[in-house]
Amino acid sequence: MIIWSIAKTTVGDAMRRKVVQIFLVIAMGLILISLSFSQTLAFSAREGSSVDLQLVKSFGLGLMALAGWLISLVMGVSLIPQEIERRTIYTILSKPVKRYEFIVGKFLGAILTLAICVALMGIVFIGVVAVKAYAAQPAHTAISGMAAQGLDTAGTAPERIQIIDANMLIGVLMVFMQFCVLTCIVMLFSVIFTPTVNFFLGLGVYIVGLMSSTSLTLLRSEHASIFVRDFYWVLYRAFPPFDQFNVTNALLYPDAAVGNIWVYTGWMMLKGLAFSLGALVLAVLLFWRKEV
Repeated sequence: MIIWSIAKTTVGDAMRRKVVQIFLVIAMGLILISLSFSQTLAFSAREGSSVDLQLVKSFGLGLMALAGWLISLVMGVSLIPQEIERRTIYTILSKPVKRYEFIVGKFLGAILTLAICVALMGIVFIGVVAVKAYAAQPAHTAISGMAAQGLDTAGTAPERIQIIDANMLIGVLMVFMQFCVLTCIVMLFSVIFTPTVNFFLGLGVYIVGLMSSTSLTLLRSEHASIFVRDFYWVLYRAFPPFDQFNVTNALLYPDAAVGNIWVYTGWMMLKGLAFSLGALVLAVLLFWRKEV
């Protein structure tokens, strides 16, 4: 299948890029280093294993988000322009390859590359969390034993610690979906603009998307003028709500939960899929009319 062949070639080209490899290795290395937080951070050691574990989870998800953002931008801005610069696109399109097949193949390859990167970081992250949780079990067992013997455990009540936390899988999935949307938008821009312009446009879209909650608040403001409310309505509807993909607080702190986290995750996945497909359709239409 032509689309699958283009996707596999795209994955190979993207994964061989030094900058992607560097971001990936550094991110996984820093996640592994978080195992030493209890020994290096005074407040972590003082507050105990529960806080230490929360810190590792928060740090890991945040680091994955940062690495995903960098990989999405750096990879997405150049996948299509580099084919034009190398003039390999003329060879590809001279074969029985339709323009939409080329674009869909490139998009699919970029998403698969992002999936591989997030999966590798996610495996390391879940492993680190599991090791940290397992290491916290002796303290949990000791406190439970004190309670069983009738000893005073005031202020040291045991907390149930899960070795494998399913909520962290949701966090990894949301990181992937967030940057799947960003990658598709950046690749849409790459059909029209140069890599440099594309990079800053992608960065701008991401920043505006992170402010979607602020846009929603402002468009509902009773004191704002109609022009201002309409302006923020357009921002809220037209730009992906990247901040809504960040569910770290809801995963780590049950009191901050957004209702049923699984239902919320499913809804955000559908929303992300809609934005990604919209970017793909627009890219196909623009590339169809583009002179190369």
